[in-house]
Amino acid sequence: MSDHGWKHDELAADLAQHLRSDKRMVWTDMQLGPSGSPRPDVYTLDRSYSRPLPTAYECKISRSDLRSDTTSGKWQKYLQFAGAVVFAVPDGLCTAADIPPSCGLIVRKAATWRHVRKATRNPVSLPMDACMKLLIDGVNRTVTAPVPQPRRAELWREHEAVRKKFGDAVAKAARDLAAAEDDARLAADARRERWARIEREAAAHRESLIQQAKQQAAEYETAKRELIEWLGLDDGVSVFAIRRRIAELKADCSADERVQRVEQALANALRSVRAAAATLEPMTHDKAA
Repeated sequence: MSDHGWKHDELAADLAQHLRSDKRMVWTDMQLGPSGSPRPDVYTLDRSYSRPLPTAYECKISRSDLRSDTTSGKWQKYLQFAGAVVFAVPDGLCTAADIPPSCGLIVRKAATWRHVRKATRNPVSLPMDACMKLLIDGVNRTVTAPVPQPRRAELWREHEAVRKKFGDAVAKAARDLAAAEDDARLAADARRERWARIEREAAAHRESLIQQAKQQAAEYETAKRELIEWLGLDDGVSVFAIRRRIAELKADCSADERVQRVEQALANALRSVRAAAATLEPMTHDKAA
């Protein structure tokens, strides 16, 4: 619930347009890495190889939400992707004393944004997964100014006819309306394409998981049949019967080991007796002589 009339997404979009420039790239609600990674409301990078100055902006429209974030330390998660964290709030929501000392504060005044306190900037190197995310998923999601589209010939003729009939003011309004309709159509097409891509990727991943599960199930059944056959049991035998058979085989193995030890002991005794008999035989001959 907003304390000052702003909606969260509207405040973030307004801040993004304020920060946008030819020397800076701006993203809104951009997740910086794999699932579960931080998603700042507004994220900026300067167009510089040596000093990109990655900065995360956290928009707050109520004091309760602000207190929850500052006390829990949620904002600290952004520091692995940003050298500075700045809180963005409507005018009158808070003061610099309500913000963590190392964080910056930017306030939406009646006409524009004003920096109340700069953030303490720390050196940071963007992880590779964040760079890949910005390159693959974020390159087409940066906040940009509207780009004028080439005027089509039929639209030009229509606007010219309107201008001659109703004047330049009405013609300009018609052009603005046509441009807005084109922008809305392009945005809708881009949105549909993104959803279609997400659905295709999700379907492919789901099919891959299903195939893996089927393969593992088939391998399990094959191993189970081989074990049952090796144990000399019938198909469909219960788990209890399999365990009992394994216990019997263990007992048989133990019995075989004991028999082998007894046989070895008897063989050793027999060799000893034969050796003793061989020793006594000459002595017996001597007495007989």
